[in-house]
Formats: sequence, structure tokens, C-alpha cells
Amino acid sequence: MTSSHQKQITPDLSKAARRELTFTQANVIAETGIQAYKLKQFEAGRFRPDLATLQKLRDFYESQGVDFDQLQAHAATVPPAAESDALQQKGLTLNAKPGFLIADGLGQERLDRALERMEENDQRVMELIAQEHTTAMFGGVSSATDSAMRELFGRLAENHLLFRFLQGKGIVKTAKDDPNTIGDHLAHWAKDSPLYDVLTLSDDSKKFDNLEG
Repeated sequence: MTSSHQKQITPDLSKAARRELTFTQANVIAETGIQAYKLKQFEAGRFRPDLATLQKLRDFYESQGVDFDQLQAHAATVPPAAESDALQQKGLTLNAKPGFLIADGLGQERLDRALERMEENDQRVMELIAQEHTTAMFGGVSSATDSAMRELFGRLAENHLLFRFLQGKGIVKTAKDDPNTIGDHLAHWAKDSPLYDVLTLSDDSKKFDNLEG
């Protein structure tokens, strides 16, 4: 008989296990120490973590009393059509979440750095959009609101640049002292990013070697 430690967990099983335990993704992340982006992207079907992470996730659920054989058996008894019909009655549609291809040659560390930063940006974006709008003493936007808006759009822009980088379509070039194009201004703006070395890899392949240490 196959040992549970030889079985791999799937995105659907992870979600089913969480629901059985009434855990949120944040609960699982806090309890296991698994990086947030790994669990979120894995359950969304956009990313496959390393085997050690998958095993850690499965071991955690089993330590909480989850029986994966029962979960799989239950899932097999629920026809997809029945689930789809139930959602349609609620005005919802069952659609598979689209993923995106990641360019070859990035390496695990580069991938981790980019996705971690994107997850950090996503969390900060949610904090920023929840902030109260304030006005200045004599009208107009206050300096606090203006600063928050600049940070918000900056983080959204950085995530787009990272997304395109992961697809092998880097936009940012190495910053020049004397800008000649709008792209040169973008490069200067990107220098404030902690992942500037990643964002500019498409312009200098030698920098790939600098990210492994």
C-alpha cells in the first residue's frame, strides 16, 4: 500500500483540507511557516512549489486530523456538473483560473524573489486602498493621501513589471545618466525597487549570475 508520505497533495485537496478544518490561507501560512505566495499561487493553480513544501503542507493537514483518502473519495462522488448547477443557481459560474507560463532559465531563487515581492506588494496595496482620503488645510489632497497614492500606483506598476519579467518579457532597461526616452525615466524609477537587479536582467544576462548567492 502506498504510504501517505509518498502521495502528493493537489491544489483542490489543499483547499478541501482547509475548509474541513475551517482554516483560512493565513491560518495555514502562520502555522506552517510556508511562504504566503507559495500557498496562494499553488491553490490558485498558478504555481507548483518544491516537493519539500508540498510534503510539509500535507503533513500539517494530516497532523490536524485530515484524512486525505476520505477527502478524495468524497470529491469523487460529487459530479462537476452538479457543482456547476449549484453555482449557477446562485448566479455564479464555475471557471478554471488561468495561469501563466514562466520563462525558462530564471532559477528557483529568482522566481522566489519575484513572487515574494509581488505578494508583499499585493498585501501593501490592500492596506493602502483602505486608507482614509484626507484633504489639505486649504483644500486639495493632503500630503499623506498624495504619498499613499504614489506608493499605491508604484507597487501596482512594479507588480506588472515583475509579471512581465516572469514571462521572459522584461521591460526595464539599465538606467542611464542622461535619459533619452520615457523608458529611461522608467528605469530610473525602478532603481528604487529592491528587485531592480531582477527587473533589469533582460538587459544584461551577466546579472543572472549575481542572483544565485
